[in-house]
Amino acid sequence: MNPGPAEKAAPRRNRILESLRRPLVLAARNDFAALPRMSGLGARILNLMLPLERLPLGRTDKDRLARLKAAMTDFPTSDIEEDRRRVLTALAVLDRLPGDLEFERSEVEKKSTPSEPTISETPAAPESREFPDRRPLWMSVQYVKGVGPRAAELLAARNIVTVEDLLYFLPRRYEDLRRVGRIADLVVGEFGQATGEIVAMSDPAARFGRKPFEVRVQDESGQAGLLWFHYGAQSIPKRFKVGDRVRFGGKVGLFRNQRQIAHPDIEPAAEPDGEDFEGNEVDSRKIRPVYPDIPGIPKKRMAAIVQNAVERYASLLEDPLPAAIRKNADLPELAQALRFLHLPDEDANTDRLNDFSTQAQQRLAFDELFFVQLALARKRHDTQTEPGYAHRRLNTLARRFTRRFPHKLTDAQVRVVREIVADLENEKPMNRLLQGDVGSGKTAVAILTALMVIENGCQVALMAPTEILAEQHYRTIRELCDFEGLRVELLTSDIARTDKLAIYEGLAAGTIDWVIGTHALIQKGVEFKKLGYAIVDEQHRFGVRQRVMLAKKGRRPDALVMTATPIPRSLSLVLYGDLDVSVLDELPKGRRPVKTDVLWMSEWKRAEALLLDELRQGRQAYVITPLVAESETLDLADAESEHERLQTVLDGHTVGLLHGRMTAVDKERVMRAFLEGVYDVLVSTTVVEVGVDVPNATVMIILHAERFGLSQLHQLRGRVGRDRFGGRCLLLCEKVGEDARERLSIMEETTDGFRIAEKDLEIRGPGDFLGTRQVGEPLLVHANLIRDAKLLETARKLALQCLSEDPELQRQENEPLLSLLNDKWRERLSLLGIG
Repeated sequence: MNPGPAEKAAPRRNRILESLRRPLVLAARNDFAALPRMSGLGARILNLMLPLERLPLGRTDKDRLARLKAAMTDFPTSDIEEDRRRVLTALAVLDRLPGDLEFERSEVEKKSTPSEPTISETPAAPESREFPDRRPLWMSVQYVKGVGPRAAELLAARNIVTVEDLLYFLPRRYEDLRRVGRIADLVVGEFGQATGEIVAMSDPAARFGRKPFEVRVQDESGQAGLLWFHYGAQSIPKRFKVGDRVRFGGKVGLFRNQRQIAHPDIEPAAEPDGEDFEGNEVDSRKIRPVYPDIPGIPKKRMAAIVQNAVERYASLLEDPLPAAIRKNADLPELAQALRFLHLPDEDANTDRLNDFSTQAQQRLAFDELFFVQLALARKRHDTQTEPGYAHRRLNTLARRFTRRFPHKLTDAQVRVVREIVADLENEKPMNRLLQGDVGSGKTAVAILTALMVIENGCQVALMAPTEILAEQHYRTIRELCDFEGLRVELLTSDIARTDKLAIYEGLAAGTIDWVIGTHALIQKGVEFKKLGYAIVDEQHRFGVRQRVMLAKKGRRPDALVMTATPIPRSLSLVLYGDLDVSVLDELPKGRRPVKTDVLWMSEWKRAEALLLDELRQGRQAYVITPLVAESETLDLADAESEHERLQTVLDGHTVGLLHGRMTAVDKERVMRAFLEGVYDVLVSTTVVEVGVDVPNATVMIILHAERFGLSQLHQLRGRVGRDRFGGRCLLLCEKVGEDARERLSIMEETTDGFRIAEKDLEIRGPGDFLGTRQVGEPLLVHANLIRDAKLLETARKLALQCLSEDPELQRQENEPLLSLLNDKWRERLSLLGIG
């Protein structure tokens, strides 16, 4: 029998409904945290609705679509509460649409085709349909067996809103019941399990919270203590009594030479017949998943909820990866991978499961990395569709510059210049990231390549994040490029209006060859006659939007973004995957590395003596604090108090103050005064992380250094030692929590910014580096940029190969890729500002 219009339209309709629902769910998560940044949500929903409105819908669903359209028209409004209400209304409409979507059918079709399942019915077996009905995956999690409205609210707080979300809620670890051993064999610092008899319990009448509730268990090899400090402890006396045999497990600690486990998993020990001592059936699985805690939902209930969802709905998941990509990456199908992770085989390797190294876990990590690389590769492809300028290799100005330049170019600088020149010769617009430590010579590379563009008759723009840094670039370029016929100008907000207008005219007429400035370069009124090269300094201080706005001032100009923040390769492939990357990994000869020492805060007198010695020699110094002002809750050094104290201690020396709460004008004034030698010491917060060169500054003292990331400390110490005098950096830390001194020791061992950045990424994780914000869901949930570095390389390779074979992803096997890319990943990447 030939399919009717409903069956023909079903796959397309389902994809549209999923595309509509995902951005709305993202907007509603985390108490609508992402909503203020989703200004294009209304237009996107209305655009996605267009093909759905053309389908043969019945009257009821036409009315529902009208409600959806009304909710998203003129969205967003000026009232955030109204926007929230509209999002919830739209979600409510979509909740109804998948369940009983009606179609206009002929009488013959009504008799000959079965009705579609409602949202609560079990769908037909996937193998019986050409396209599985995936709609149950989008329904509210409250309809899963064991959930209900109250538990659904608790799950929503953890971003588990739909059935599909539940399938991706993975265990945090696995217990291997095949390894239940003796108490004496439990290894301190690791997860372990044992069985034993309860020999003592705290008084049930004692008030929990004042002191831990304790249960003592014993076997033939020794005793262990089980402790509960808060929720859950009240139920223990009701479930167990002295004399019961129990199985328990958790992370093993040591207290007074006796093993103990805080908040352990505990249950009656199974007898050989599979029943506990009361005759109740016990979970017989040998490998047990342990899920992250959801306050208000007991662990066993949570496990049962997830496994119910897996048994019933996992088979409905559509695998977005084409078979060829799965084969090349040696990865299982998506549904198979998720089923294994929730219901592992009895012979599974729990060590690999707990290390997140099974093929099933790698499949989920690969998906995230692959889609990020695919999105960035498409973005890169889009930027190169229109031709730019193909510059000839002219080097008359470059030769004149090198004769004036006081240093010999390093091998790294020569290599990077050649990479950029090769791009400039190509008509495809260059988009390149230049990484290099402070003092590695990025400015010289920018000047050399800019002179080639100018000699080809095009203009150059260099944008810096602060006026004082822009002024420094301007002075350097004017001094080194004072050639006849070459006009260089500075454009900042401080420039007088008449001078600004003259610069605007010069840029539009093409009489200005090179303009250096701040955000003023991208303001209305700035027009170039022929902008051929856009350079952005300290890229991480600008958003993607500013970079794009500068590039739009010309017709597909070549673009170079520079950063002094070393970025590990795995991270740069995510943050800047749409850019080619060049690295300056060599400092100019004669540049003395900054000597770094880690001290305790109690050793301040030693730091003070070094500071005074340098000041007596006419040098300058920075003192960095983590706080601006004194805090009632944090016992940390603050800039205001330290400034006041040092004015007394350093009698006869001037002390300046700089912090983020000051106005931009005041910050510029203080920094300029320090540069000009008005202040001997500058007390500051991390606002000096990206600053101007102060050649006379030789000392950097950072208080409470344990509060800073390693990469940030490396950036800060790069502010000193810029001249022949060299530099000293003293990191003062407290004896708190982790061994801070050991963590900071790498700062004493090396000045290699990339090695430090790798260590920092390993310690802190990618969240801080990716700028992960509360925007509904993080960019990477399952992938880890340290652990999965090789997988990332594979994902990048296969993503580029996929696009080279099918640039528009129009092939049938790539249709799911395009759908997810335009839907889920478009929203996540845009909200996080990746690219």
